[in-house]
Amino acid sequence: MRRQRAPGVLCLLGMIQLPAGGVPDTGPQAEPSGRTFFVRQSVGDDRSDGLSPATAWRSLGKLSAALRAGDTAYVGPGLYREQLVLANGGTPGRRITLIADGGGRMTGDASGVVVVSGADPVDEGALTPTRWAGVYSARLRGEPVHGVVEMDGTQFPFVDAAETREHTVDGMESRAVVGRLRSSFFYDPASSTLYLHTSDDGPPGEHEIEVVRRTSGIYMWGKPYVTVSGFTVRHAQSGAITFGRGSDHGLALGNRCFGSHQGIQVLDSDHVVVSGNTLFRNDNSGVYFLSGSEGGLALGNVLYENVKGIRWGSESDRGTAAGNTTFANVEAGISLERVTGLRLIDNRLVGNQGAQLRLIEAEHEGEGNCYGPRGPEQLVVHRDREGRYARLAELRAASGTERSSTEGECGPLPAPVEIGDLPR
Repeated sequence: MRRQRAPGVLCLLGMIQLPAGGVPDTGPQAEPSGRTFFVRQSVGDDRSDGLSPATAWRSLGKLSAALRAGDTAYVGPGLYREQLVLANGGTPGRRITLIADGGGRMTGDASGVVVVSGADPVDEGALTPTRWAGVYSARLRGEPVHGVVEMDGTQFPFVDAAETREHTVDGMESRAVVGRLRSSFFYDPASSTLYLHTSDDGPPGEHEIEVVRRTSGIYMWGKPYVTVSGFTVRHAQSGAITFGRGSDHGLALGNRCFGSHQGIQVLDSDHVVVSGNTLFRNDNSGVYFLSGSEGGLALGNVLYENVKGIRWGSESDRGTAAGNTTFANVEAGISLERVTGLRLIDNRLVGNQGAQLRLIEAEHEGEGNCYGPRGPEQLVVHRDREGRYARLAELRAASGTERSSTEGECGPLPAPVEIGDLPR
């Protein structure tokens, strides 16, 4: 049974100003009526009150219970190996606002990147060889291991053997799957044992390995009217940033999310705006509106090297994707699955390996989009059960939509983020 929707509709599109280039203004303003908190990894102290740069906290977790409607938090540069779970939400006139102050304008720190990580380093020397070539194991106490990543490589998450076709369909034992597949892992909770297969069969000591311990980086569950701006969030089990179960009217502005299952997850939360973010190398999707998340807006984002770039599913109806750039995603640049009333406006879908647009029991209205498949194996549109369209003209003839869209060169693409320059 779907949850009861709040009466009335707030049009959040008017809150985001799109300049001529189509990229949103992602600079949120502090709520004037609330308190202001500070977190500084450089000099912070969790025994302080957190109410000034001089008395800043060191840990993100201190913000969890402290933030209430109308409050703002500025977080200084550094690497935070934590999960921030908000205990409270905002209200229509009094949002909770989380701002990564990478420039140090408010915290007083030197400029840098504000990174939230769901992963922790491991002692590669504790990983010992097994009977499978390239596979190593270790007993790891503490929180379960949800994922593995080689930080010296692409930082794309390893495949969980328990979720592969070899295990779920063919019935192969999970450890044997790890023996077969490079860049895969299996964690046995009964013995607290991790099995991993390195990307090149080499010993773990030749890599920099981290294990994913936390489900999210910044997490809202039933917490409406929250703004998250400017963070780099990596390697979480589920969503790097999660708006869950009634976190309506959330704003995710100008963040970078990578190496997680989903970069930004919007689950059963209405009218969430995802704008100006860079979302890449997530093993499900860059952003996913699911479980009846109605009226979601994806505006001016850059999405690349995910399995799917932007994804709408499971009755997350009446959403809009405008001004996004999706490229080099594995299955689709944009995927619409069992949704209605979706609008796609002025997006660029270029070089996505399976299809630029995927439609599964979904209909949409499109205008001003640019489709740029690069190679005969890349479709313009893959409509499940109905057709595979290699050319935009074929889609127009079949559906009557996308009359003002184009196919061909879509202009220069943004440069990928240099992950080697990020703190770790």
